[in-house]
Amino acid sequence: MKKEDIQASAETDMTLEGEFARGYVVLTKSKLVIMTSVPDEAEVFQFKGVGSIHDAKVQKEKAWAAKFLPFEEVHKLDVLRSVCGGILYSTAKKDQPDSVPDVQLAAFTNMKVGDVLRVVRLFDVLKEKGELTEEDLKTDDGEEYCPKCGTMYPDKDRKICPKCMDRRSVFLRSLAYFKPYIGKISIMVLCYIATAGLNLVWPYFSGTILYDKILNKDTKFLEFLGNPGMEFVTALGLIVLTMFLTKVTIQAVGILQGVFTAKIVPVVVKEMKTQVFKSMGRLSISFYNKRQTGSLMTRVLSDAERVTGFFIDGLPYLFINLLTIIATAVVMFRMNWRLAILALIFVPILFTVSFRLMPRLWQFYGRRHRAERSMNARLNDNLTGARVVKAFGQQESEMERFDKNNDRVRTAELALVSFDNKFYALYVTFERIASVVVWGLGSYLLLKQPNMHLGILITFTGYVQQLNGPLDFMSYAFRWFTDSMNSSQRMFEIIDAVPEIVEKPDAIRMESIKGQIELKNITFGYEPNKPVLKKLNLNIKAGTMLGIVGRSGAGKSTLVNLISRLYDPQEGEIYLDGTNIKDVAFKDLRKNVAMVSQETYIFMGTVAENIAYANSNATMEDIVNAAVLASAHDFICKMPDGYDTVIGSSGRNLSGGERQRISIARAILANPKILILDEATASVDTETEKAIQASINFLIKDRTTISIAHRLSTLRDADRLVVIDNGEITEEGTHSELVEKKGTYYKLKELQTKALALKGLE
Repeated sequence: MKKEDIQASAETDMTLEGEFARGYVVLTKSKLVIMTSVPDEAEVFQFKGVGSIHDAKVQKEKAWAAKFLPFEEVHKLDVLRSVCGGILYSTAKKDQPDSVPDVQLAAFTNMKVGDVLRVVRLFDVLKEKGELTEEDLKTDDGEEYCPKCGTMYPDKDRKICPKCMDRRSVFLRSLAYFKPYIGKISIMVLCYIATAGLNLVWPYFSGTILYDKILNKDTKFLEFLGNPGMEFVTALGLIVLTMFLTKVTIQAVGILQGVFTAKIVPVVVKEMKTQVFKSMGRLSISFYNKRQTGSLMTRVLSDAERVTGFFIDGLPYLFINLLTIIATAVVMFRMNWRLAILALIFVPILFTVSFRLMPRLWQFYGRRHRAERSMNARLNDNLTGARVVKAFGQQESEMERFDKNNDRVRTAELALVSFDNKFYALYVTFERIASVVVWGLGSYLLLKQPNMHLGILITFTGYVQQLNGPLDFMSYAFRWFTDSMNSSQRMFEIIDAVPEIVEKPDAIRMESIKGQIELKNITFGYEPNKPVLKKLNLNIKAGTMLGIVGRSGAGKSTLVNLISRLYDPQEGEIYLDGTNIKDVAFKDLRKNVAMVSQETYIFMGTVAENIAYANSNATMEDIVNAAVLASAHDFICKMPDGYDTVIGSSGRNLSGGERQRISIARAILANPKILILDEATASVDTETEKAIQASINFLIKDRTTISIAHRLSTLRDADRLVVIDNGEITEEGTHSELVEKKGTYYKLKELQTKALALKGLE
């Protein structure tokens, strides 16, 4: 077998006996090659999310077994799926009893299923056409591992590695939020500079001038002031007044800075939260299915404030404190270079150590966020499911579960604080050593050198003490910056997330829709390589009612989710009035397709606002008419404030049937051309069901209606019925035609008739 003969290959990781072992399925131009290594119990297998691709590629020399199968001996390849993976096998020709029987070829875990299925598909193409084109070999699978460090991408569509992420770009991008306020920020920076300058001259006033010039009665100082005859008491009063005005000015500048901070921070926080929330709004349903509500709330509520806090209260002070350190160092060297070297020798070392510790600090902040996220998610679940918790008496159990999450937050916070303290301890130790060394050496020089004066020593030690503030800030700034950038990264993960369902730039506007729907060879699954719908074809004429029947999990709701374009199929196309649904503008599609789901949601607000949710321009008369058609008017009128009654989030004070009827009224008011009823009467009693059914019969006139129901009685009037089983349409026809077939539909009807007869309802 030559390298150029290989058409495609897939890696396997199990033997047919269920042992872990490396192997390959290789497709050549004329043969199928199955290679399997001898299992090695000492070998450690790396799966996704553990280790890196570099570790996984390190393979020891091992013995291999190979099986070569010519194409004429293989009729068809197929994959038998299991819970943990699958088995590749070849099938025999059914019309030739003497052909090669079904043979198991290779086994693999779920991680390898996609690659093996691709080889199966290419085998069918190769056997049919005799060759593979570039289009056949093209794959949409992106690189899943970072090429630099080998870590698997959290989101392979974005290809951003948390370990190798450029923190500088995150910083600059976060800084862009403050660009519109550059004028106010410039004034704040001037305030910072003024404060730093005044703080810089304070030790000189309180040290050299007070002690060496005034209290020492230095006449040259009076000449410097331009009044040699001035009394030193008067000079003392002037210096005290100057020091007082300096402190007052510092306070006034601080107040001005606080005013501008108060004007900028809330606006920037609002903009950040708005952008994150807006980005969430454009993401697909699959994004929310993979994430917990509490986690997303943390990103909207907490992260924006952490980012803004650093940029307003931290970043300007960072530059000012660096400027203060540099200016103080220059003054100290001009006063006494020996003392300055001893006082500042550890500063470069401190900064170097701090930069080395930052990656570890990043990990601690990330760990704390994940702990907080889990706790918020647990809290949200408990508040949302309060009825269930109470009904089953699980308060104690939920308290224990919450305590576990709370303990993780505590552990993460303690670990973070413990690591934080290393920064603080490092800087404080230096500050204390520098202060003691300066006092000791300065006192020695004061005794030994005639040009060393007490005022100079006091001024110098004042500058050393003044360095404590900037250095303490720097110890905190490293932690503050890390926390802020950690939060920025999480925000940008949401903002940059690419929705799976995207509207085309040149989307077609369809303001007038008839309602003709056609599905061609639709294959779709919520998880890779696990299809819920398989090669499904369906044609729904405009203005007709289609009933969909099938057991739970057969794919009924999935089908209507695709028509609503909440998801896109992995294979096949859906057409609306002859136009591919992917080409239709979202606004027109959403306006003309309304769904009444079995999972209703009621928003916090009045009953009228909930009904008018899909049509904000509806009048009160329109709202009442929709409620009457949905058989909701009577129970709404019995509420304390009628249509103005405020109902809580999720409508917890309403029964399931009442929530369902409000949902139906909402769909009626939307006045769509395509109406989807997904178990619309599942939560109502028989009497209410009949009333709603009468309303639905009125509602479906001149509309394309797709109705899913387990109660077959609600589908009697459907123009056409289809039975879906295991992702495929197994039966279709009218009610009477399906009854005559005596297939799945007939059996379901007979079972329901007997069940209702036992209850005395039919």
